[in-house]
Amino acid sequence: MKKDMIFFSTEGKGLTSTSANHIANLAKEMVREIETFVSGLTLYSTSVVLIGNDNVNIINEGDTAEALDKVKTQLHTIAKANSLIAWLREAIKAKERLQKEVEDLSIDEYMKLHGIEKPKLPKKGTALTEDEYYASLSLDERNRFYSLEALAAVLGKAVHPNGSIANAREQLNKRLKNPNTVEGNGRDALIYSYAPTVDVSRVDEIYFSVQKEFREIQASLNAIKFDCLKAVKESEIEVQTAFADANAKYQAELTRIQDEMSTFQKKRVREIGNLKIVIPDSLMGVYDEVAHLGKK
Repeated sequence: MKKDMIFFSTEGKGLTSTSANHIANLAKEMVREIETFVSGLTLYSTSVVLIGNDNVNIINEGDTAEALDKVKTQLHTIAKANSLIAWLREAIKAKERLQKEVEDLSIDEYMKLHGIEKPKLPKKGTALTEDEYYASLSLDERNRFYSLEALAAVLGKAVHPNGSIANAREQLNKRLKNPNTVEGNGRDALIYSYAPTVDVSRVDEIYFSVQKEFREIQASLNAIKFDCLKAVKESEIEVQTAFADANAKYQAELTRIQDEMSTFQKKRVREIGNLKIVIPDSLMGVYDEVAHLGKK
């Protein structure tokens, strides 16, 4: 960008791009006319005469020494005019290049250019896990949880179908309904009799007592697990809310910077568009000559 500023005046003096293009076109036309003259230079005259006739007819007059003397000056004029054209064309391209650089400016380049710290993309936090929740419990609370789990497992296994107590109770009730069984035939037949060793009501009392305790233990466990799930869910909501808030702030800051950059770009493009193209002192002579042609 800085290298292109050599073409422009910082004092507002010079040519607009439109004027520079017009001058370049005039210079090109002037070069074409001079080149036509130089390329058509003839240093001899041509005459023709009929045989037997003394009348000599000159059909082409050669250029004079005066015209020849102008050639070197005209070649220098062509070179200077071409230099002027090149300067003006490059200046126009430089202005277009400067404007495009501003228009294509990325937000990262803009922030670096203006010393703006880039907003940090927020990272989502980590929510509490069940393991972390239980790990946060006190020694007594954690031990109680494990003890309840162990007791619930033992009691549940005993009173569930096929459990030790449930199975013994079921077998007792079957024997009470069928206290005798026969195996074998005739004289070899064996009769088995079954008699309860404990009161049936006592069995039911123990069974339902264990079952009740299991349900109470399970309820206590469920309460602890509910507290765990509640804490985990609240943590997840808290993490999500914090991330959403941080992301909203990030997007708002990014939008603010983008709006600021857009304003800067429009202003800078206008400033570049208003830059005037300077004519180097060495080209002022040919510039004046060309500019004069445009006024004829």
